[in-house]
Amino acid sequence: MLVSSTMHLLSMCVLSLVLSCCQGREDPNFRIRAVNLGGWLVTEGWIKPSLFDGIVNKDFLDGTALQFKSVTTGKYLSAEQGGGSIIVANRTTASGWETFRVMEAILWINETAFNFRVFGKQFIGVDTDGNGIGIVAISKAPGHSETFEILRNSDDKNRVRIKASNGYYLQAKTEEVVTADSQGNKGWGDDDPSVFVMKMTGRLEGEFQVTNGYGPENAPQVMR
Repeated sequence: MLVSSTMHLLSMCVLSLVLSCCQGREDPNFRIRAVNLGGWLVTEGWIKPSLFDGIVNKDFLDGTALQFKSVTTGKYLSAEQGGGSIIVANRTTASGWETFRVMEAILWINETAFNFRVFGKQFIGVDTDGNGIGIVAISKAPGHSETFEILRNSDDKNRVRIKASNGYYLQAKTEEVVTADSQGNKGWGDDDPSVFVMKMTGRLEGEFQVTNGYGPENAPQVMR
């Protein structure tokens, strides 16, 4: 009796296993649909470069890292001590202190004006507490005095002038004195202290950059 019950139980187990295997066979008509989420839930320049085509000055998107070399001193602009002090033009090589990040996202200005943040997280601006033309990096938040425009040479996009909020262009009079008091009307030669050679060392291309690049009026239409 015990043997018969055991055999019956074993038979049921084998039958269940066979049925399970049959049900687990692949159905040749079964299909799985996959969806590529790239460019839908995530906005990246490498996924859809055309999103950035309509941005004026798309080279200066939020987070872009720039370095500027004076054509007269042959040295890079630098935030002394990484920030909290003056801007000088006396560095032969460029690293963290000589890198300025475009920060449109904190205060959107317009398509051609920007804020620049230094290594110590301060923003560069005109020294309104001094003579009104000195360039410093002391502000923790951008305002009118921390607003700049970049004017590029049409024949050489890497040659630029930087216009400050007082209406004048930055110039490296010496390695230790950078001021915003140039008319910027002497051409683009190496004898003009208001001319800088710009180098881009880093760039971000995401949703943040797209929306800020197009501005609050145009971004909603682009991101639909």
